[in-house]
Amino acid sequence: MKKLLLLSTLSLLIATTVWAAPPTPGSTTAYLTPATVADKGLAGFTFDTDNMAWLQTWIGRPDGTGYDRLYDNVSADWTGSEGLPPGSIYQTVDSSLEKRAYWQGYFGVPGFLGDLTGAYLSCDVYSTAGWLTIANGASGDDGHVYARWVVSSTCAGDPARYDMFVSKRAASIDLNSFTGWRNFTISLDAGNFVRWPNGVCGTYDFAEVLQNYDQVGLYVFSGSDDPSDFDGSGATWVTLDGVSRLQHYGAYADEGTATWGVDNFYATGPVPNEAASFGKVKALFR
Repeated sequence: MKKLLLLSTLSLLIATTVWAAPPTPGSTTAYLTPATVADKGLAGFTFDTDNMAWLQTWIGRPDGTGYDRLYDNVSADWTGSEGLPPGSIYQTVDSSLEKRAYWQGYFGVPGFLGDLTGAYLSCDVYSTAGWLTIANGASGDDGHVYARWVVSSTCAGDPARYDMFVSKRAASIDLNSFTGWRNFTISLDAGNFVRWPNGVCGTYDFAEVLQNYDQVGLYVFSGSDDPSDFDGSGATWVTLDGVSRLQHYGAYADEGTATWGVDNFYATGPVPNEAASFGKVKALFR
């Protein structure tokens, strides 16, 4: 990652070394075997019996340093008592800024869901609502917290670089707009996505990524549709209590705990599913 020295405009402070651009969700250290949703006849993930090799990470201060960074990737948390039908992955956080929910996703062999040209991604998402980011409406942030769709292709031989596209907020999932389970679908149209600016290979455009991707998933990102916004007025980075923090990235609970979950993530054809609310919330996520 590139480095950026943060200096106060008013007085010279001790410089802190941080990322010069938002971090990428996930890692390509392992390529995993894809799965098929037999009951739908579509490539995807039902999480009926386990997490199907999905990963997750948080953002915060995992080693007590003075700036935010990604936690290491770990196996996604799985529950057998939630989902549609039961069996789903999830992240739970409290009101601390030190470990904020950030990403749940999957790496596999290129094209593991098939050619996504003209397709849709669909999944069931759970939310308790009650989410905040540090930005909380500042510098282009609209005050909402989104789970943003990710489709990405890693550079050959260089897992630190990629051609990644994330959904614009108008096409993303507002985690504060509902509680319980709801189904969401996104058309894989270039107009719904923005290229992630950090570590770009430049090998593929959006149409080519849909044929050569090796990552899909969702990650929690508020703010504008310009994730490289470093205008010095409290945009991406902010100094809070003397600590440099990524304020748009990762979310925490307004009070108590907050949980978001994913189930039935799959690729489908040219007719999207209509959004619908499902079922009652079970005890695990209350």
